[in-house]
Amino acid sequence: MAYLGRSFFERAPDEVAHDLIGAHMVVRDDDALTTVRIVETEAYGGDDDPASHAYRGRSARNAAMFGPPGHLYVYLIYGVHWCMNVVTQEEGVASAVLLRGADLIDGACAHSPPHPPASLRGPGRLSKYLGVSGDDDGLDCCAPRARVRFSAPPTRDHDVRTSPRIGISRARERVSRYYLESGGGRARARSLPARGDEGGSRGVG
Repeated sequence: MAYLGRSFFERAPDEVAHDLIGAHMVVRDDDALTTVRIVETEAYGGDDDPASHAYRGRSARNAAMFGPPGHLYVYLIYGVHWCMNVVTQEEGVASAVLLRGADLIDGACAHSPPHPPASLRGPGRLSKYLGVSGDDDGLDCCAPRARVRFSAPPTRDHDVRTSPRIGISRARERVSRYYLESGGGRARARSLPARGDEGGSRGVG
């Protein structure tokens, strides 16, 4: 399996969020491997994005967002759910892609339920199933034998749909949510036409 290298993530967050759709994420739990297909992402910038954790600058919580591309940024919401992001752009420029949903391809983590769902809908559920937590904040996904790695997507461009981001209170109009139309592990929300369709749109609105 060919894993994605640093250069893939060293781009604008919307480009990475779009291109991660259909990619496989492989998580190593001791010697066991679990593989999921990413079907929903959202892109977040830095001081140009009011919905971003980095909008007001660097802090102890969001430090990983300013780090090298291809590292994980993992944070806790509501004191309960861990959310997993992949850092993008060059080091020192804050941005990341939130992994919102996936479909299970193969394997099961040791701490996962004996009958796992085929669809892992929602960033909290996805992180919980894969055993990703705050301990993984800053993890380098491009390092050899990394616990979390990504492989190139086979998805064709026109399979990827876009919509405004969901579950946020600011910058709601920004069209930076990407998802696979046929993916089961994605949230239900109003979409825009796929790229290439009449009236279609991609990127930041």
